[in-house]
Amino acid sequence: MLIILCVCLAAANLKATEGDTLVVSFSKPSQPGTIKTELMAGSIHVQVHNSPDVHIIATEFDDDEHSLDLRSFEEDEGLQFRAPRLPARPASPGTKLKFKNEPDPEKVKGLQKVQSSPYGINVEENDNIIEINLPPMAFMGGGGDLLLLTPKRTSLQLRCLGGNVVVENVDGEIEVEALGGNIKLTAVSGAVVAHTMGDIEASIIAARPNSPMSFSTFGGDIDVSLPATLKATLILSSHGDIYTDFDASKRTQRRKVSKKKEDRRQVVDVEEVLEIPINGGGPEIELSNFNGNIYIRKGK
Repeated sequence: MLIILCVCLAAANLKATEGDTLVVSFSKPSQPGTIKTELMAGSIHVQVHNSPDVHIIATEFDDDEHSLDLRSFEEDEGLQFRAPRLPARPASPGTKLKFKNEPDPEKVKGLQKVQSSPYGINVEENDNIIEINLPPMAFMGGGGDLLLLTPKRTSLQLRCLGGNVVVENVDGEIEVEALGGNIKLTAVSGAVVAHTMGDIEASIIAARPNSPMSFSTFGGDIDVSLPATLKATLILSSHGDIYTDFDASKRTQRRKVSKKKEDRRQVVDVEEVLEIPINGGGPEIELSNFNGNIYIRKGK
């Protein structure tokens, strides 16, 4: 069921539509805006639409048939990502999420509720930045997903601890972290930083000049498509195999040294990395994993 439980109106132009979709306006609509959100459970799906506003749809389902299924890649189709199933229709206005700790009706008979449960969606817009917060209790008792419809030129900062992230056709600075799932970026433009524990599949159709990018995972594959004429330097680190159809004849092996302090100790990490300049070289694109393969493809 689609649901908006409560909204914090803070320096934002907000309006609810039919009780389930929240429409948020950027304070500077002529300029690219930024969306920030962190989701404890469930998945995040971002799509582009023609409106200058951002539509926020929070969903909660009781069964798998209608859920926004972003949980895994199809095992029998290699690296192909499973297409998300969007809800067929919105829930009726006034839909209410029931919590496990709802009181016995007999216990509240004759009593007036003076405070509602605070668990709900909290949205703030300030200086063209929209922040969306959904406390974990908002989806208690079922999986919850977040669907965002945004203008094409929008930057994203998305963090998902218990699900997957899908972003389609967005042009901007894209930072994605999905510690409990996979990342799927389709036909995006700009600059990308993506980190997960699962698989990463990304198609970059235009890269921002002089902007480095990074893709990292611990236990999955990385499959990235880049513009065929992109000038960049690939910095690759993997315990698995690495494949590309870019010219790799000028590749070199080098050691990458990083230093950091932990308590009173200084830790020095040394790792072997493969460096491949493509089309003469340029901004660095880092791709690293521990257990899995890396695929870098020329975009069509």
